[in-house]
Amino acid sequence: MAYGRQSLEERVIKIRGDNSEVGKLISEFKPFIAGVAQKRVGKFLQYGVDDELSVGLSAFKEAVDSYDAARGKFLSFARMVISMRLIDHFRKQSREKTESLDGSQSGSALDQGSVERYRISDENEKRILEIIQYRTELEKWGISLEELAEISPIKKSLREQYKMVARIIVNKSSILDTLMKTKRLPIKEIEEVISIHRKKLERGRIYIIAMVLAIIGNLSYMDICRGDKK
Repeated sequence: MAYGRQSLEERVIKIRGDNSEVGKLISEFKPFIAGVAQKRVGKFLQYGVDDELSVGLSAFKEAVDSYDAARGKFLSFARMVISMRLIDHFRKQSREKTESLDGSQSGSALDQGSVERYRISDENEKRILEIIQYRTELEKWGISLEELAEISPIKKSLREQYKMVARIIVNKSSILDTLMKTKRLPIKEIEEVISIHRKKLERGRIYIIAMVLAIIGNLSYMDICRGDKK
């Protein structure tokens, strides 16, 4: 049985028109939306306080409604839509403030400066996406990123051993099937494949499961370990 992660693009197209699912997606991507808006205005923004975030939320919804695969990666498209709507917002503010003044160039200068200030590399964008999707996947297993960071082994050697166990699980379809169906680490089956003490497996249960999910999701940027310590 193959376990793959549905791409964000596939999810967006699938849920379009379902207000409940779209709402969940928007909620999950609030950190991304805030990041786009904050980059543009150059300051910290808070939901429920700053208008720019309300603009960002509406723009993200617009991106979901109008996205198609020909537009490339969804986050890149959503970033562009949010950027455009924020520029419209800035223009409106500029016009309102300069109605009685000859300030026709101020809006243009603001737009150009905003565009230059807001640049997120593809690498950073992928990292943001992975963290959001990984957090969502972990929550299905009752695991939070905060808990994972807290219980991650301090010793690098133990982390590597647990990662090895995770790779074995992923490569052993019978063990992986059991894990995915029961959401419990099949310790007995693992012991039959690799020589490792049961208590060690029990102590590392959450970390091993988290690593399995990371491997299945092909999370190239995910680092859920504490700093390397001997």
